[in-house]
Amino acid sequence: MNDRLEIVASLPTGPQEPVTGTPPRRRGCVRRTTSIEEHWDEPGRPRRIRATGRDLATGADGTAGACELVEVALVTDGADHVAELRTEPSLPELTGLVGVGIRSGFRAAAAALLPDHRDRYSLVHQLLDDVPMAALIAGYGLAREHPEWNIPPEVAAGMRDVCVGWVDSGTMIATLERTGIFPIPLGPPAPDLAVGPDPLAWHEQGPVQRRTVRRVRRLDLWRDGDGLVLEAYFRDSHLGEVGDGDVLHEYTVTAELEPSGPGPGDLRFLGIDAVAHTLPWPECPGALSSVQRLVGRSLAEVVDIVRDELTGASSCSHLNDVLRSTRAVTTMAPMLP
Repeated sequence: MNDRLEIVASLPTGPQEPVTGTPPRRRGCVRRTTSIEEHWDEPGRPRRIRATGRDLATGADGTAGACELVEVALVTDGADHVAELRTEPSLPELTGLVGVGIRSGFRAAAAALLPDHRDRYSLVHQLLDDVPMAALIAGYGLAREHPEWNIPPEVAAGMRDVCVGWVDSGTMIATLERTGIFPIPLGPPAPDLAVGPDPLAWHEQGPVQRRTVRRVRRLDLWRDGDGLVLEAYFRDSHLGEVGDGDVLHEYTVTAELEPSGPGPGDLRFLGIDAVAHTLPWPECPGALSSVQRLVGRSLAEVVDIVRDELTGASSCSHLNDVLRSTRAVTTMAPMLP
């Protein structure tokens, strides 16, 4: 066992209780499921990214109704810029992403090419929106295979207090200062989410390749009186060269939404709650209360609120991504039976 693994094994962790299985679809609901997988090679080699998703309406009698399926396949060059991109259904506008880096600036470039999809947080927009964070998590996976790799001190200094996991004097920063080794998180084994009585609980995903990270989401929307309820589930997992896959981050957010105008997207947050199932460090659950800042705010504002207000040492970038995904209600609500 290398020094990094020994150090990580000795550290306290956050919650380590991954979800097992998936609840069946409710009658009269819309379920969105998405997955994005990034397979990495050695630095300087192309990355392969595949993202798939489905919006599925379920009638009051429990039968499957309206359905949309989307797939995005992306290959980078050796410098992590988009070299090839294909979507099904075809979206010729996205050829404008060729040459764009998959990290900084990618989300803005994709939104500018498909502004209507951005405004309603469509299925393809959500898949593209996940590309930068999938690239970040894939970097953790690759670094596990290189025990000699370490985070440069100037990079670590710039990350202090960027989120609760990087809080100054927290487990991760303190360990780096004490040992000189960056502790790359390890998580518990990843249970199969497809286990359960509903064969349509998830869209078809296929097996995960070795050296791959997978980010999955499940968003369930249903009516409750004059309002709506959204349950948003999220998991990051990793499968290395050997061994079983492990869960890195896992949340469920439940939000109550009430009408604030005549349109399907004219909604505001009446209540919201977040549960952490799996997180790397003991400080990480400290971000859970940040979701309360959305109460009373408009659904249309959520992306701006996350970007401008849910920042710093009381926030979590992965929880923020769950909150961003609630914007999908704009597309999902009109599909409700």
